[in-house]
Amino acid sequence: MLTSFTKKITPFITTLSKARVLKDFLIYSFGSLILRAVSLFLLPLIMRILTPADYGTLALTTAFITISTALIGLGLRQMLSIEYFHLNEAQQKTLINEIIIIYTIIAVPTLAIAWHLKDSIIKYIFFDSVTHTTLLAALASIFFFFYAELLYQLLQYNQRAKELTTLQLLTAAVTILSTIYTLWILKWGIAGVIIGQACGQLFASSIGLTLYYQHSYHLHRSTRASMQKIIPYTQYGAPFIPGIICSWILASSDRWMLGSYYSMKQVGIYSIADLFAQVFNTLILVPWAGSYLPYILKRYKAHEDDIAKVDHENNRTMWISLAAATFCISVGLSIGRPLLLFILPPSYHPSLDYVWTLLMGQVFLLGSYFASARLQYQKRTRFLALALTLPAILNLFLNYLLIIPLGILGCSLATLLSYLAYFGITLLYKNRQFYNSFFLE
Repeated sequence: MLTSFTKKITPFITTLSKARVLKDFLIYSFGSLILRAVSLFLLPLIMRILTPADYGTLALTTAFITISTALIGLGLRQMLSIEYFHLNEAQQKTLINEIIIIYTIIAVPTLAIAWHLKDSIIKYIFFDSVTHTTLLAALASIFFFFYAELLYQLLQYNQRAKELTTLQLLTAAVTILSTIYTLWILKWGIAGVIIGQACGQLFASSIGLTLYYQHSYHLHRSTRASMQKIIPYTQYGAPFIPGIICSWILASSDRWMLGSYYSMKQVGIYSIADLFAQVFNTLILVPWAGSYLPYILKRYKAHEDDIAKVDHENNRTMWISLAAATFCISVGLSIGRPLLLFILPPSYHPSLDYVWTLLMGQVFLLGSYFASARLQYQKRTRFLALALTLPAILNLFLNYLLIIPLGILGCSLATLLSYLAYFGITLLYKNRQFYNSFFLE
């Protein structure tokens, strides 16, 4: 049986190796591993300063930054992911300039209005648990986050794995040093952690600005032409906004619901458990997006006349990857639990009971990434934008149903089942599109 499995898996590993996919994936994973190793080293230092309740507030602030960045971006980066591989180099640079200009025009007044409404935001969103300084740092992080992520996205699309990994390591170093200074020396608490994040985003944005001029992107810039495209581009990106909101609901809304029914301490414990899901995201999902996604999209482009063959290859890789991830998670948690109990302060030990459930949700999310690759290439924009709607509604319903009787376990199960639903919906839609195309031809 093992010999048969080896014979099946060897050809596909060889193919990915020749296409630089495995090499790039390992580079991304190594960089992400170093980033997370350093972050995990910093985490006990943070937990020595912040109580579980403080950590819960920090988790809410981080979630606020994530969703606000996505909403202010108005789906522009998602639009780039759809259009980028269909354009030549000059058109790509023009599109990137237009995205940068439109985002800046929208983001500056929006964040200014948010600061004007700071007291209401602190009261109704953060339950009066953050200071003005923390909110200001969060708004700064929101502003620079878009530019940093756009730079990462472009480096991924151009398969510049080493450069991207080096940049991420440097950004992490800036973030960590800034956090240690503001948290341990200046004693700024939650605000210190958020300021450290903002410093990291500012550093990455500065590097992006330098590369922008080095690679002559400014020669393709036309502010007037970009302003004329604000409406069509926002209309193009608008369908992605419900998907962004639904993605946030799946990833973060349970923290608010848990905080409403229980306490910030419960939110903090759940957030530590969810940290392992974020590690999976960093070590697997992000490297996958940087290495495998450009590879498979180029494969679809090169074999448009026989796209079913490439899709079969993608499906095989997906199932092998999901099986391997499930095995590694189950065995790894069994072996590593004693070490984790030693590393984490006793007040955070209950979080380990929910890690496996949350990680399996990430495995199904990985499966949905594989399943949606062909849909992304074929510009199934409406489906990609709205596919998360039903899982997000399911997540809210399950959280409402399960949090009161089961607490943190209810949150974890709701997340797992919602990601499973997303994977199933995406896979069924993709297969339906394939069979429709086959029979029509």
